[in-house]
Amino acid sequence: MRHSLIAAAAAAAFAAGGPAAAQNAELDQIRKDIQELRDSYESRIKALEDKLKEAEAAALKAQETAAQAQASAAQAEVAATQTGTAPAGAESPQPSQNAFNPALSLILNGTWGRYGTDPTTQITGFAPSGGEVMPSRGASLGESELFLSANIDPYFRGALLAALTPENTVEVEEAYFETLALGRGFTIKGGRFFSGIGYSNQFHPHAWDFVDPALVQTAFLGRNYGDDGLQLRWVAPLPVFLQVGAEIGRGREFPGAGEVERNGNGRESQVFFAKLGGDIGTSNSYQVGASYLQQRSGPDGVAFLDYNDLSGVSNLFVGRQRIGGVDLVYKWAPEGNPQYRNFKFAAEWYQRRYDGDFTFDTTGIASTDALTARQSGWYAQAVYQFMPYWRIGGRYDRLDHGTIGLNANAANVVPPQFDPKRYSLMVDWNPSEFSRIRLQYSRDLTRQDIATGETISDNQLFLQYIFSLGAHGAHRF
Repeated sequence: MRHSLIAAAAAAAFAAGGPAAAQNAELDQIRKDIQELRDSYESRIKALEDKLKEAEAAALKAQETAAQAQASAAQAEVAATQTGTAPAGAESPQPSQNAFNPALSLILNGTWGRYGTDPTTQITGFAPSGGEVMPSRGASLGESELFLSANIDPYFRGALLAALTPENTVEVEEAYFETLALGRGFTIKGGRFFSGIGYSNQFHPHAWDFVDPALVQTAFLGRNYGDDGLQLRWVAPLPVFLQVGAEIGRGREFPGAGEVERNGNGRESQVFFAKLGGDIGTSNSYQVGASYLQQRSGPDGVAFLDYNDLSGVSNLFVGRQRIGGVDLVYKWAPEGNPQYRNFKFAAEWYQRRYDGDFTFDTTGIASTDALTARQSGWYAQAVYQFMPYWRIGGRYDRLDHGTIGLNANAANVVPPQFDPKRYSLMVDWNPSEFSRIRLQYSRDLTRQDIATGETISDNQLFLQYIFSLGAHGAHRF
């Protein structure tokens, strides 16, 4: 009886342990299968990574070989051109029909403007008037810009920018050559070009962040200050961007007074500038700059400030003008990608000095004496792209009337003690890099009622379109 009980208990234990053992074996097999699958994928991923590295190395080597071959071919072509013979055993290269076709683009620019006062009147106490850079009342066709550029050969490139005005005139704004292969960081530009002074001066109207330029740009440099001459730039071999430059020109424009007649052999204007910039992490970048311009007015002189409008009599300044300034630009884009969101802050400050002779004509009796003057101005602006295609921006402008020493003419002329200023807000829609629709509001406080001394306030509203047709290069920082 006892043996029967023991046998029954053993049988029961075996019956209960069989399923558990089978289940453990199944789990072990699943774990084994997972490990084998993991090992297989890791092996395949490593093999793909090795192939990717080999492909990248091969592509890099191919690019270097192609670049070396292209450089050798260019040198051989230049040598053949200079000597009139082709390399031994080689046929003369036949360039394609499109090899020297320039990049061609056309900018269409138009506005609709609403003013409370006449937009052609002068900025009180400053020249030029400012009216020539402001859109007209109502619908108006702005300047259309025709731009051509191309490499001439391995050593030079050329560019032409012609402005087609609504008055059916054509003005050559820029027409210059630029070196490509001086080496050691040097570049020479010659012809007619916008000066490197400041930050915003080099941008054409279609690249402005607002409908109009800043007040200090308008009053001290005009819409864009440019000259006929030469420019030398040098970029230092440093981990940060450092560029210094100098320009000499014939003084085609007298900043703040427009074009003047020149009939001399000397260099009538000089410009010096320096720019320092770099990245802060992957999302931030900056650039700071300093500029200096000096120029003589010419023997015929130029109209000084806006005293023509104040008194109704003529005035004339003959002497030297010096403009110095500093600028700052900061940009932010998440992880360096500005496509979806980006932010830009820019600010500039200028000071202008006059030193020469001032002639003031009071009802046919002219009085001439020495004059010294110092005026300044600045602006600060911020533009934020908060989502694809849409940007908002704000700008504040201010001019300082400064100090003016008139000597004997102080009895006849009373300079206005008035500081013009302006507030601007804009929003624009950019469905692509080739089109822009902008709405801008400005509260303009740049004019003074001479009789009462009160500030004339003007609420201004603009609707602008800018369209780009054809190939157009990237803009500066």
